[in-house]
Amino acid sequence: MDDTLPEPFSTLTGLEAEPTIEQARVLTAALNAVPDLQRWLRIQRQKTGRGLLDSGRDRYELAPHLEVTPQRVSNIASGHTRSKAPHKTA
Repeated sequence: MDDTLPEPFSTLTGLEAEPTIEQARVLTAALNAVPDLQRWLRIQRQKTGRGLLDSGRDRYELAPHLEVTPQRVSNIASGHTRSKAPHKTA
């Protein structure tokens, strides 16, 4: 999986300070693509959690930082979600 921010979110970094029609179009596209951003964020969180656990960090240590239970840390690192909707994991 590519670690770059998915389209159309990567274009948000170049928005002008003054409001433009193009800025409104880009923001609308970004809002419509929020599910893509959520998917990307879950994948990145899974990779990070797995990497931390693999490097010797303990799920009990990580849980308070993620504001979840130690079991949820394990689930995140394994790619399990609480959602019943199908998703892609890394």
